[in-house]
Amino acid sequence: MRTIILATLIALIALPAWAYAPTVGGRAADISGRDVISDSVVHLDDHYGQWVFIDFWASWCGPCIGELPNMLAETRPYRDSGQLALFSVSLDSWNTVDRMHDTIREHGIDYPVTFDGGGWETVQSREWGIRSIPSTWLINPRGVIVASNLRGEALGPALDFYLNHESEFNPAGVGASQVLNDDGSVDVRLDLYSPTHEPLEVEVDWYYTRYTWAEDDPEHEQRPVDREYIDEMGEEPDLTATVEFEEFGDAIHEFTIPAYENTHYLAYYVTVTQPGTEHLMDGEGIKISARGRLSLMED
Repeated sequence: MRTIILATLIALIALPAWAYAPTVGGRAADISGRDVISDSVVHLDDHYGQWVFIDFWASWCGPCIGELPNMLAETRPYRDSGQLALFSVSLDSWNTVDRMHDTIREHGIDYPVTFDGGGWETVQSREWGIRSIPSTWLINPRGVIVASNLRGEALGPALDFYLNHESEFNPAGVGASQVLNDDGSVDVRLDLYSPTHEPLEVEVDWYYTRYTWAEDDPEHEQRPVDREYIDEMGEEPDLTATVEFEEFGDAIHEFTIPAYENTHYLAYYVTVTQPGTEHLMDGEGIKISARGRLSLMED
């Protein structure tokens, strides 16, 4: 699996059953909260009619802070022109609130940063079903999510493509759900959307996590003292598929991830190339993504 996945994902173990599941091609649910910049209540819906880049982050998240200068630089021209607004949700807790304010001052953040001190229990992140950070989403002026997890060298070309070619494309979409089987294997269902009905090339990577607990913690009540990531395919995708579309632009693709003995968590990452972007990123195109994570441990 691509090393960037393991390097940048800070994962949340459990989600509420009622969590909204944002997907590319779907409508963005409103986000509201108190902004630490203006000390007022702000709403994502206030930016309807404008492009919005949403960033779920925290000051304790190394990949979030590492990406922050790039995000600020790549979005600046569009923010200055009024084409794009930034809207963020901090997953900091009251224990890291001072570090959060230091980060805001150091980087000159002047856009909304909602904060309630809940950490992983932050209301806005739970409402959006955020499983890992950094988590970014690009919303078009009609309130539709057109891309997710844009960062690094892909961010600039993606913003140029989406904001300057809106009339030339419709976003493809991918959503994922999973079921754990009795034998430890996992059935995954992908819900895919292709507005032009063209086939979509799908790549899936997955990895297992094996935890080690302290010898004096036989009931696993404390945090693990070590973890091992198991990725049998390395840099190569674990699964590739071409999904065809018939009369409608929707399709379902299902597959099973095999069980791996003595592991405790499974994470998978799905990518689809946005049609019309194949010429970007040295022929890699702009990726649309979905991901899932689930516990393999008995309750």
